[in-house]
Order: sequence, then C-alpha cells, then structure tokens
Amino acid sequence: MNANQERMERFTAWVAIAGGIFAYLNVVLAAIVTGGDFMLTLDGARMLGLPPEMRELFRLSMFADLLGFYFPVLVIGGYLWHRFRDETGAFGDMAALAILLYVVVGVSGAAILQTALHTLGTMHDGADEAGKTVAESIWATVAYFSQRGLWWCEGPVVLFWGIIVGGQLKQAGWGASILVPLKIVGWCFGLFFVFGFFPALNNLTNGMLVIVVLVFPLWMILFGLKLLRRPELRMGASRASLSSS
Repeated sequence: MNANQERMERFTAWVAIAGGIFAYLNVVLAAIVTGGDFMLTLDGARMLGLPPEMRELFRLSMFADLLGFYFPVLVIGGYLWHRFRDETGAFGDMAALAILLYVVVGVSGAAILQTALHTLGTMHDGADEAGKTVAESIWATVAYFSQRGLWWCEGPVVLFWGIIVGGQLKQAGWGASILVPLKIVGWCFGLFFVFGFFPALNNLTNGMLVIVVLVFPLWMILFGLKLLRRPELRMGASRASLSSS
C-alpha cells in the first residue's frame, strides 16, 4: 500500500468517526428542542412558538446533521467506490451515484429547514395573529416538504447502496459488527420509504427513523475504527486486484 492510499484511508476513518459523533449530536440537540416528540417539527404553531434560543438550538442540530449524516457519508461512499470499483463494475458506479443522491437530497432538506426556521421565526416573533398564522402555515409546508418529501426519497437509494457495499465488505472479510448494522440501516431506510407513503403508518415510519438515527452513526464509528485498526482489511482489495492481474 502506497503512502497516498494510507493517508486516504486514515482520512476516511477519522471522517467516519467524526461523522458518527456529529450525527449523535444532531439527535441529542433535536431531542432537547422537541422534548422527544419529533412530530413537533411538523407543527408550525408549536415550532415557531418555541423561545428563540430553542429555535437556534434546532438550527445547530441541522448544522450537526450536515456534518454527521451527510458530508461524512460522501467521503465514506467515495472511498468504498474507489476501493471496490474493479470488483463491482456498473453496480458500484450506480451505488456511488445513489449515495451521492442521498447526500444532495439530505443536505437540501437540512439547509432549507435551518434557513426557513430563522426567517419564519423572526417573522413570527414580530407579527400580529394573522401574520403568525401565515408564518406557521409556511413552516408546516416547508417542514413536510423537507422531512416527508426530500428526506423520504433517501430510503431506496440508501437501501441499494447498503446492499451493494455490504456484499463487497463481506467478501473483503469485514465481520458482523460492520455488516449487521449496515444491513439494519439499509432495510430501515427502505421501510421508512414504504411506510412513509401511507399516513396511517406514521408510527411505523417514525419507528424506522428512530432506528436509523441511532444505528447509522454507530455504523460510521465502527467502520472508522475498523479501518484504523485492521490494516489487513484495507489491503485486501489491493491484494485481490494484484492477484487477478
């Protein structure tokens, strides 16, 4: 393994670990703001009626969301595509495009929410009753668009990526501690997509979301630690490539 590849893998490992930490920070901040009732974020009156400092805390949670669930996954996805592209071929390219789409959609939703909350919260604080009603309606629309629209679309692309990447990691010798959480995340994303289409299944939809936000950061941290501690796993693909040539 050359020095550039070693640096790339260490960079990916540390980004994955940091991403898992920021993702959990996002969950903690969101839980503080909502008191554990994540449906609050879809309620314009309750959300804009929060104290300004709580609304700023929610905006910080969206910043942590970007640094946790999205930007680091782009790095992880790029590394895995580079590592396995000779073995996966077109499926690997499709998986790379899928995880890129996940990041684009997710970043868009988080950016829209944090911007809208600042603007609409300021409007709500200084408005009369009619103005408050308008601001609350706009927030509810934006929140549904982001959380039940943009983020809803993440489901099938993460499931596809997880299936392709999971198969390659298994062949490369990665153990159950990596493969099982990845499988859980992928299928829960897929079920989130399916259940989310039916309003009557909101409880199941929310349940899938809770599992994802708790297990996905854990997978990132475990992945980063394995990449740092198990050099033989990092080098496995290179050896396979050399032997086949």
